Amino acid sequence: MNLQDLRDELATRAASADQHSGDLLPGVQQKIRRTKQRRTFTALGVVAVLAAVAATLVPTMRPTPPADNPPEDYTRDGLTVPGTVGNDKLLKAWIGDRGQSSLTFAWTPTTNSITVHADCEAAVGMSAIRFRINGWYVGDASCDSGPDSWAIDSGVTLAPDSAFWLGSPVGRPAQVSAELIDLESGKPAGESGRIWFGIYSTSPNPPSSNGAPARYAPVDAGAYQKDGVVYRRTIGGDTLAAAKVADPGRLEVRFSFTSTGAKLSLRPFCTANAGSGGDRNPPYTVEMRIGPRQPFTATCDASSTDAGKGGGFTIASPAPAGQRVDVVAKVLPTSPNLVGLPPDVRLGLGIYFQGPQRVIDGMELPEQTEVAGYRYRLAQVKTAPGPDRRLVADTPADQPYVVAYGGSMLGTGEFRASLTIGKTETGLGVAPDGGGMGIGWDAHGAAPSERATLTIAEGKPTKGTLILAIYLPD
Repeated sequence: MNLQDLRDELATRAASADQHSGDLLPGVQQKIRRTKQRRTFTALGVVAVLAAVAATLVPTMRPTPPADNPPEDYTRDGLTVPGTVGNDKLLKAWIGDRGQSSLTFAWTPTTNSITVHADCEAAVGMSAIRFRINGWYVGDASCDSGPDSWAIDSGVTLAPDSAFWLGSPVGRPAQVSAELIDLESGKPAGESGRIWFGIYSTSPNPPSSNGAPARYAPVDAGAYQKDGVVYRRTIGGDTLAAAKVADPGRLEVRFSFTSTGAKLSLRPFCTANAGSGGDRNPPYTVEMRIGPRQPFTATCDASSTDAGKGGGFTIASPAPAGQRVDVVAKVLPTSPNLVGLPPDVRLGLGIYFQGPQRVIDGMELPEQTEVAGYRYRLAQVKTAPGPDRRLVADTPADQPYVVAYGGSMLGTGEFRASLTIGKTETGLGVAPDGGGMGIGWDAHGAAPSERATLTIAEGKPTKGTLILAIYLPD
């Protein structure tokens, strides 16, 4: 999630007076590890298959190596696509001609866990290669004509749980397009560039952050499942109230549930923007009407077939305990000039009862949470006045843990916070002018105890509360 994504999300959330104010610390989940002025993009979850574009060019490519032979580098005109990038193994390689900044070609995936690594030559300063498969946005792979282009975190990945595979399964021929773009404008970088890249098989396991355990959470008893989309019964401390996934191409779902009086977490699943993920203003939204209240809107997105795990936004209960609540969700265009929708749009909505929360200066910390497929419980909370600008806690020894960090409204102006574990900065948060810090999450694997430090690096707090909390495996 980049800063523009965060601004858009915060703007959407601010439209609701009942919005949970502590759901997000802008930017904290992005690790700041890059030493160059480049951006790393993660693949957005995408789905469904669009009628393929005619292949205008079949670029130079290499055959898939036999399973018992390690892949070799592919070299042409002095350019090289590495046979391996870390543990990723090359499946196909393409090197365009000089002055060729876009390619379209046919390819058949043989695995549902792939990463695209790339490099380029371009006249513009900050460039990336935008990838689409079957017309659907996969992601932007950063490139700078240097060895860092082939770093593990510079590519874009389609993981086994990506919603993309619902409509484009392994073994079915696909059309791939690659285009050099200017990162600042998001527009094509012109015809003077050159691109080369490879599609690699990558680990089917989810990536681990700071050595923390990570997995695809198993489907539990009582989960809602349809056409490959899953709403698990429990996620952290939240419990599924009801869910429904529409048939492909249907733009509306309706269902009902019985209120318990608890707050609700709304978690939509929508693929209408799958072909426009690189756009700064996605063309479609999801409108959700919960009971008699005014409708809520959210960005149309589907990052995983585990549809509830990405979180959502929280609202107060629309009805007393024991009362029936009717739900309607539909896909809507953001502009009246938009005509038609992709024919195989998938839409779903899950409603969860929020679990117990610990409230600190208006901020809510869940007593139980889920990070990277594992469940954690709140074990320790430390606070300090915002004007102190600094808060310290010791991490647990020899067991995995999660640090929740952030704070309430600190005053006026913009604030930048950093989380340091030992001597390493592991998290960053940015609060816009007039906005609260929210809560960010930072997972770690078992290690000796260290000092966790939350610091307000920019801005002068005049009020509010800083928060550091430690979660342990449940």
